[in-house]
Amino acid sequence: MVDLENKNLNREGFTMMKRWLENRNAGKTFADFFHQYGYHSIAIYDAGEIGRILYDEIKGLDIEVKYFVDRNAQGMRTLDGIPVVLLRDIKEMAEVDALLVSPIVNCDVLCKVLSKEVPELSVLALRDAVYEF
Repeated sequence: MVDLENKNLNREGFTMMKRWLENRNAGKTFADFFHQYGYHSIAIYDAGEIGRILYDEIKGLDIEVKYFVDRNAQGMRTLDGIPVVLLRDIKEMAEVDALLVSPIVNCDVLCKVLSKEVPELSVLALRDAVYEF
């Protein structure tokens, strides 16, 4: 059962990254998606690999990444000069238009938890953004 779950997660991750590259090759950017919803500043949940790739994709656009949220934030204070904070510290951070959740695994559960923890923020899954724009 575990192997099947891992295969499904790997397939989901591969499919999402494939779509992301297809969007990029078609000239679509995350700015297109964010502008559609009136978002100009975001926070990224997860300063790991996908969160960093997402940041690299966004940093040349007119979308401001004000901070990262990561459960391991105590080990890293900043990423490319941008603060990395724990979830409990979000309310002390600058206001953003949306919190973009980059992990693929348990994304739906994570988005629900984050929506309850910080109801004042619009919580979006990276997966949904990739498939929508």
